[in-house]
Amino acid sequence: MDDKLFLEIPKIIKEALQKQLKVPRQSKTYDGRKKPISGNYTYPKTPPIASGNLINNIDVFWKDNLESGKPQLVVEMPDYWIWVDQGRRPGRYPPLSAIDRWSIVKQGLSGVRDQQGRFIPRKTLNFLRARSIAKYGYYKTDFVNKAINNVIDQITEKLGDAAGQYISDLLDESLKVYFQDTGINIKL
Repeated sequence: MDDKLFLEIPKIIKEALQKQLKVPRQSKTYDGRKKPISGNYTYPKTPPIASGNLINNIDVFWKDNLESGKPQLVVEMPDYWIWVDQGRRPGRYPPLSAIDRWSIVKQGLSGVRDQQGRFIPRKTLNFLRARSIAKYGYYKTDFVNKAINNVIDQITEKLGDAAGQYISDLLDESLKVYFQDTGINIKL
């Protein structure tokens, strides 16, 4: 396999992950239904990026695995990526401080008014958002699996079937090891 193409693989994977994170999505409950909204509001697709912390801090690189002697593909992201990827079950309130930080940087959330035309305080909106998450959860984006599926096709085109299978096996094994270390059960 050509070393130049081999070194291109992390770049391809990173770009695929970032592309999936940019896809606008509608607000849904954990089980995929539309969230009930009072009044005559529409279900908008929101801009998916708030602070840009997740999308800007994805790092993909090769690392030497001393045990197996094979290179290991490493994908590093901020630790909350799992909540974005797998969603959040209903049940508990999320931390209000996290909701507040998110609402400050999230685009398109400025100035919500009540029925009398008065602005609703940010603190009240944060509580309402947290209550909605506690009651309904939120739906998964599944951006990791979608990106991997797109990447495998791209890598297979460039490097051939053997390389595509090799990368698929590496990603599958790396993610299984990561999820086992974090205690999360997931099917890939």
